Amino acid sequence: MANYVPFVRSNYFEVKDAAAFEAFCKKWRVELIRGGKDDTLFGFLGDGEIGLPLCYYDAGKDDYVEGNFMDELSGHLANGWVAVVREIGYEKMRYLVGYTVAINSCGESIEVSLDQIYEDAKRLGKNITPCEY
Repeated sequence: MANYVPFVRSNYFEVKDAAAFEAFCKKWRVELIRGGKDDTLFGFLGDGEIGLPLCYYDAGKDDYVEGNFMDELSGHLANGWVAVVREIGYEKMRYLVGYTVAINSCGESIEVSLDQIYEDAKRLGKNITPCEY
């Protein structure tokens, strides 16, 4: 049995409150990164273990709590800014996956998956097999 190995990172964007965004990153166990001119923009990297987080540890409950990472991220974005979050991963060489989500400060989002190619590839021919083990 193989383990899924994820890699997650974002682009750089402006946030409303640097300290609040730092707390958000700590809560969700993502590494805060800085970029842009004079490192005034923020972003994050995944820890290489969990991919895009689906839950966080709540010390008060001494348990993991499900949440919506992207919705919460949206609330930290400065007006007019868009965060682009990309996850790629693999399970040995059986499965290679990837998707990207863009979300703005209003909570509107767009998602693109590598698997969307199969629908588009039908325009080129009818014999298509999955790119997996």
